[in-house]
Amino acid sequence: MFGKLSHAMNDERQRWPLPWAFGILILPLGISVGFKFTPLPFMLSQAGVPVDRIATIASIVHLPAVLAFLWAPLVDVKMRRRSWLVFGAFGAGLFLLVAFPLIGASHLKMMTALILFAGVADSLVMASGGGLLVKVLSGPAQARASAWQNAGQLGGGALGGAAVLWLATRFPLFAVGLFIAVLIALPSFIALTIPEPPPMRSSWFRGRLIKIGRETRELIRSPRRRWSALLLISPIGTGAAQGLLPAIASHYGVGETGVMWANGAAGGLVLALGSLCGALVPGHWDRRLSYAGACATNGLAALVLLTANQSSVYLVGTVLYLITEGLGWARFTALLVEIVGAETGDASTFYSVLNAAAALPLLLMIQLDGFGFRLFGTHGLILADAAPNLIVFALVVLIFVTRGVKVGRASGPREREREPEATTEARLLSPSGQDPSPDRSPEG
Repeated sequence: MFGKLSHAMNDERQRWPLPWAFGILILPLGISVGFKFTPLPFMLSQAGVPVDRIATIASIVHLPAVLAFLWAPLVDVKMRRRSWLVFGAFGAGLFLLVAFPLIGASHLKMMTALILFAGVADSLVMASGGGLLVKVLSGPAQARASAWQNAGQLGGGALGGAAVLWLATRFPLFAVGLFIAVLIALPSFIALTIPEPPPMRSSWFRGRLIKIGRETRELIRSPRRRWSALLLISPIGTGAAQGLLPAIASHYGVGETGVMWANGAAGGLVLALGSLCGALVPGHWDRRLSYAGACATNGLAALVLLTANQSSVYLVGTVLYLITEGLGWARFTALLVEIVGAETGDASTFYSVLNAAAALPLLLMIQLDGFGFRLFGTHGLILADAAPNLIVFALVVLIFVTRGVKVGRASGPREREREPEATTEARLLSPSGQDPSPDRSPEG
């Protein structure tokens, strides 16, 4: 009896963490980023800070999200990733606690510096959480956890931002800062329950660049991972029109209240719901096709906004756009962790680099949407945003059909480790139809 009980407990430990746990692990990042996106600009404007100065501050405090790959290699050495996650969450909470009483027109430089440091700390949550997702979960579980992670980040940002705005009008700033610091730090404790082996002994920097370069060559030499990465950085699934929809709301006769609900906190929850829908996609489906398909649904949702210039069309179209955008982000993360692969030693580093690379197509699509608007107005913006999603999906489907690849074929990194020879999927998009360097690297 005791033997069976011990065996059952071991099985339970092996199953942990469950995918939903990653929705909690990412909350510190979601709350911290959510504060910088909505409450901070609002509170500064209420304090009389000019809009152009607020824009400068916003551009500075968001820099860590773009540059996180520079210090992400630290997360792969010396401490367990779960420890780095807790360290990052507590650091972000502490810096924001000190920064909150300084929000106003009198201490802008010190406040900006503290929030910038909080961003560096919360980027460690992203890097360590992504590394854990890659390393401790099986392929199908990774796909579900990707959905939960995006839902936690988006939902935490929306609800956390709304809570800060509500509290800031009723309590002293120090009390609000203490609240958000605790709210950021507490969810990170769940990371300590994750069974994770200690990191391999390594110096901080000596020899690391050579090792990372070797792993980069392995990624490039694998046709499957190479072309998956190309799809990842293609101009699809960016949701570039999200920030432009409020600007065209008047075209549909939608006022300030409608924009506040459709594009504000409620919009954040809709995004989180869309991300959670990613958990419904079977984990063994090919992630390239499912990612392209999710992006195609976003393109179709954008086309709803072309049907009529009515407020109801704007509200319905915006909700559909945000839901499918969240779904696309969830599948983006699922594809990203597959590209990194459990065999990669510097998983957090590669996760951060690929995640940062997603900013490039986003910037491109924002420019393309603006160009479409200049040429053809609102309809031009929507068509410019939808076209890449639909065109790339059609190309991916064409390749799958002509190559005879099955949608339901297992494709996770752990499945690749068990394949002694290159499969049809691994040869997809290889010019010669052969895989000269199948992934056989041992798990890091």
